[in-house]
Amino acid sequence: MKAGFYPKMAVSGMRKNGRLYLPYIAACILMVSVFYIMHLLGFSDMMTGFEGAGTAREILKYGTIVMAVFGTIFLFYTQSTLIKGRLKEFGLYSVLGMNRRNLGKIIFFETVITWFISVAGGLASGIGISKLAELGFSKMIGLDSSYKFIVSGESILFTAIVYSIIFFLIFLNATRQVRFSRTINLIYSDKTGEKPPKANWFVGILGLVILLTGYTIALKIEQPLSALIWFFVAVILIIIGTYLTLIAGSVLLCRILQKNKKYYYKTNHFVSVSSMAYRMKRNGAGLASICILLTMVLVIMSSTSALYINREETLQNHYPRQINCTASNDGFSDSYGKTIEKIKEGINTKTQEYGAEIADSYIYTTCCISGYFENGRMRLDIDPLTNMTTIDYDKVIQAYFFDIDDYNRMTGNNEVLSSGEILAGVEGNIDFGNELVIGDESFKVAKRINYRQGDFKHTLASTVVSTLFIIVDDLGEVASKYNHYADYNGNKMLAWEWHYSFDTGLDEDKETELGKLLSDYVRDELYPQEFWGVRCESRADQRNDFVRTFGGLFFLGILLSVIFLVSCVLIIYYKQISEGFEDQSRFGIMQKVGMTKENIRKSINSQMLTVFLIPILFACIHLTTVLPIIHKLLMLFGHNNMPLLLASAGICVLICGIFYAAIHKVTSNAYYKIVS
Repeated sequence: MKAGFYPKMAVSGMRKNGRLYLPYIAACILMVSVFYIMHLLGFSDMMTGFEGAGTAREILKYGTIVMAVFGTIFLFYTQSTLIKGRLKEFGLYSVLGMNRRNLGKIIFFETVITWFISVAGGLASGIGISKLAELGFSKMIGLDSSYKFIVSGESILFTAIVYSIIFFLIFLNATRQVRFSRTINLIYSDKTGEKPPKANWFVGILGLVILLTGYTIALKIEQPLSALIWFFVAVILIIIGTYLTLIAGSVLLCRILQKNKKYYYKTNHFVSVSSMAYRMKRNGAGLASICILLTMVLVIMSSTSALYINREETLQNHYPRQINCTASNDGFSDSYGKTIEKIKEGINTKTQEYGAEIADSYIYTTCCISGYFENGRMRLDIDPLTNMTTIDYDKVIQAYFFDIDDYNRMTGNNEVLSSGEILAGVEGNIDFGNELVIGDESFKVAKRINYRQGDFKHTLASTVVSTLFIIVDDLGEVASKYNHYADYNGNKMLAWEWHYSFDTGLDEDKETELGKLLSDYVRDELYPQEFWGVRCESRADQRNDFVRTFGGLFFLGILLSVIFLVSCVLIIYYKQISEGFEDQSRFGIMQKVGMTKENIRKSINSQMLTVFLIPILFACIHLTTVLPIIHKLLMLFGHNNMPLLLASAGICVLICGIFYAAIHKVTSNAYYKIVS
């Protein structure tokens, strides 16, 4: 054969199957383009000139890895669907004398052509819109953009290598599909009949049990630490349960609809339900994939948008004053008081020398210890790190001890305590009576308090476990009783902390400058050797870090959501095209016996509506169920605004629903054109 024979055959086959190849190549170009942009922003030197951009760049680095993994999985899935539409064509080539090696050469050149167009087009479009992406990214994370256009050779090379590997694996998979198929099976691949599928009750019940188990884990989690540990377990169970439930449940749904005579024996339902019943078992996995992709979009956009919108409130919770100074150490000593007074005087003096006035200040000292709350008692003899497989992390708690004088000063109260008495408050799902036992010490609860009162609410910006707030008459005396407790490494379990916060009335630039001045001062001149941590931070400087962290997450969420939505569209499109060709002959026969165009349209709408509602309904149920655990995870970032999360989720569902309806309209029209 001539040298150019196989490339010509490849081009001819792709052109004749343009309806299948064009969306596939377009999706490949988009994925290559987004991957290049992510790598450019995350790995290249493009953003290194900006102070504080490191966190956002790290987020995009992880996003680049996610894109590579997802791109591999999705393109494998899409190409497998595409090659199935070509099996009959390859069967005819085989009858005409081509062997498996000849077919492999055609597939090879098709893959090379697709690879070249995808990589070249993706890199060209990625380079073309990279500046726009940089401007959007910089705006989102609060950076000033440079107007210098940068093309990264490193990003181009890395993108080309990654997608060359992906397409090579795709070629091997396509060759495998053809090589291990008999010629007769290739020729009649589009006419292979299916037996009426049976509703597999065992698979359906198993899927439902797994799905409900995932739901139960998501709803049962009480604390952020437990959410961090169990989140991926719940996600995996929900994904597996969704696939099993939809594969078996979709068949059962068709059987139920067929038994409902009032519904089934209607012109617009009879044909559609009969067709669905024969292929639901095969396409249940497709519906599950669509459902999972929609759920991922809703979860990602709901959480990242809520974090980004709420960034200022989260910042205020962590840094309630313009300047926030802290000192900390393991264990407790009576000598800490004198050292702290020296640090405080030095901070005040340096602030006044800078020309700033200290206003609206608050100061407090606390001691913290962690343990395991069980039967109304906080045990200190269980180490969560050495009992990870058996411990209930919802019962892991931390107790903060405060002096009564600090509490009264911060709240404006005038409480009085006797020795052995405490005031107690709680954040989390911990219940206790009139007596509270912590370790070997017992305390009488004189009064329950609301810790969110006055400046005292600033003592806890965010928490990963349940927290006890305990007000005692003498902090030093109580702290000395827990000073001997040590963890499995021999380190003291009691942590001592001192906090000093105040406003200055300075603008953000001067506030940032003062914060850095105080930070250098306490580190270089006032740093006490017996403390392991002393620092001063300005709220203005931390605002940049918050904006860049949450802005980077939001930007990554948008990019991933776009990719997931495009993937969802492509799955739906191929599903409708393949089913359209399968149903073409059936509707042709029905038209010959009197079925009108209007009847066909109604039947298609009935089928589309039934099939399309399943994934979006399941996705909404998944989102509703996992929102509590998402809320717990967001608390790890300091976000504790559940109404905002619900509002973000509602808006995302609305937008996704509109987009999904548009997909339904477009694909149903494509299906109608084929079958009619």
